[in-house]
Amino acid sequence: MRLLLVAALACVPASAVLAQTPEPTGPTVTVIGNGRAEAPADYAWLSFNLRGEGPSSPDAVSALSTARGKLEASLAALASKPTLDVRSSTLSIREVRPKACNATSYGAPNLSTGECAVIGSVATVGFQIKVTPAKQVGDVASLAAQVGGSDINVSNGGLIDDQPLEDKAMRSAIADAKRQAQLIAESSGGKLGPLVRIQDSQAVNIGAFGAPPPPPPPPARAEIVVTASKLAAPLTMAPPPITRTARVTAVYSLLP
Repeated sequence: MRLLLVAALACVPASAVLAQTPEPTGPTVTVIGNGRAEAPADYAWLSFNLRGEGPSSPDAVSALSTARGKLEASLAALASKPTLDVRSSTLSIREVRPKACNATSYGAPNLSTGECAVIGSVATVGFQIKVTPAKQVGDVASLAAQVGGSDINVSNGGLIDDQPLEDKAMRSAIADAKRQAQLIAESSGGKLGPLVRIQDSQAVNIGAFGAPPPPPPPPARAEIVVTASKLAAPLTMAPPPITRTARVTAVYSLLP
């Protein structure tokens, strides 16, 4: 009979066993702790467009290729020696017509004759550059402008490994929860007892004990480790610090 009971208990899911854990019979206090942690960014993202012009589409593409070669050579000779992950987006080639044609077309297609004859072409390509360390993104932005880049934008950066920052935010949230519980216990004339239960407020399924899915693989990239190009206007800047937050719900017992 005892063997049958042991076998039956072995078949009970762990979540069911946990659900049967008795709740404290004495008074408790429930608090919500908030935590926040900041760290300077390890890298920053820079985006801009590069442009080539010419009397024909092949000429515009050739001018764009020349501008790109100048950009890459300048990046490779940058004196501050950041590590650059350079990515380019879709190429765009557009025909250019006289203003008189644009004023009367109303979006309709036009034949390349008369006042709507093609007078040139413009080829553009967008770039995104991941700059490491982040504090050197200003010099890379200045260099991009120097070689003809337009629509230059420095966006927020990121951390190579954000787990330590998330852990710091979580520790801060747990400490905040205990501080609140301690204050409530002392203000009510009692003492703070042991922790009964604590839960990450961002948890979706408390009964699920499986490991989270692995992160997606990093995208393929072409790194340029630069080796010196003179900047016309050095620029010192860095993205705002990276912030992580955490929130926990904690239940403490109260002692008389």
